[in-house]
Amino acid sequence: MNNIIKNTIFKVSNSFPSLFSKEDVIKLLTDLNAEMQDETPKQTVNKEALIDLFREVLADKDFDDAVDKDDIELSMSYDNKVEVERVSLDEDFLVSSAVDALDACWETLENGE
Repeated sequence: MNNIIKNTIFKVSNSFPSLFSKEDVIKLLTDLNAEMQDETPKQTVNKEALIDLFREVLADKDFDDAVDKDDIELSMSYDNKVEVERVSLDEDFLVSSAVDALDACWETLENGE
């Protein structure tokens, strides 16, 4: 049972007198309704569904723009192999992509899709 209703029942059972007028009952119910309207419902999120959907949305992202192809440092190893020494990543792009994916997942879960 809702805590607000339990609290109201407790107040009524411990009040004096034990007989209540019609106006007392109306006021009690009006106050109870106002308290219940003020209470915000807690939203629940299925963690597994969110993770699966997030993974799916990120897998569909194109991360080609995350690498600055003009700023890659290469070297030649002793056995004539080309080695990548340094690659610049656009961290803002990666974070924005993750935030966009999370937002899309949240909207999908809110809409019950």
